[in-house]
Amino acid sequence: MLGVGTLLHRYPALQSLSVSIQDPSRLDDRKPSENSPSESCAPSEQPPARWFGFNQGACSVLVLLGLTALFASRIREIDVASSQTADLRRELPSQVGEWKGEWIFYCQSEKCMRSFPESELDGTRTCPSCGGILDQVSLGERNLLPPDSIITRRMYQNEEGKHITVTIVLSGNEQRSIHRPQQCLPAQGFSIDQSSVLTVPLTGRSPLQLMLIHAQKGPIQMLMGYWFAGGGHETHDHFRRMAYMAWDNLIHGIRPRWAYVSLQTSASTNEKISTQRLADFVRELYPLLKPVAPTPQ
Repeated sequence: MLGVGTLLHRYPALQSLSVSIQDPSRLDDRKPSENSPSESCAPSEQPPARWFGFNQGACSVLVLLGLTALFASRIREIDVASSQTADLRRELPSQVGEWKGEWIFYCQSEKCMRSFPESELDGTRTCPSCGGILDQVSLGERNLLPPDSIITRRMYQNEEGKHITVTIVLSGNEQRSIHRPQQCLPAQGFSIDQSSVLTVPLTGRSPLQLMLIHAQKGPIQMLMGYWFAGGGHETHDHFRRMAYMAWDNLIHGIRPRWAYVSLQTSASTNEKISTQRLADFVRELYPLLKPVAPTPQ
């Protein structure tokens, strides 16, 4: 590595820059050195090269600042709440193959906060335990998620008595409506034992990939699968979804509404059976979630 003295000896222009930085007033009084032929041959009227470099750098910074302000202004103008680009229906079907679904209602009292399937309520909308108000959105979700978030949930049961709970969350203007289960499950007391990618073959299109999580909370064993959809994209990967969002924001000037679809079922002693049950259910559910194309007039 060259020392400072060696660099100054090899490149006399650096001596000028060093002198001007230490004492700018000496720049105009400097006379050509007899021992420096490179300086004596240089045109006296040529502007210093450092000013050209400075101006070039300043222009680059100004251009970047201008582009950043332009992109920010375009993003702020987008109305996500009116966007239908999540590419999914807002309502879950009442039946998926042999699986029959029912709504789940949550007590809004902070002292109770219990949940009940619709079949246990006999048409009432008051909590059987405390008499509080029931709603299809839990109190915790209502307090944490932005008000323009849309949540729909149904619990499905087959003839064997197995259950699968499906939840769809549609984001609003604030993207914090959607977050990874890896963040909220530990907060609920679950420990995530393992995660993997589940590939589900679909008819007439490429397979759908889900992120599959095995979680545990005391004696409770849970198997959870999820994926994201929005703006014509589908992915099981949270960071890929963020990349899609950044691309749509900056390049296309849009902020599509995204959907987060999750499925939960109990994990039996034979996890392969639970995984296959979940995959078979997704294969039947997926076509029912896609919007119906309008009939041409």
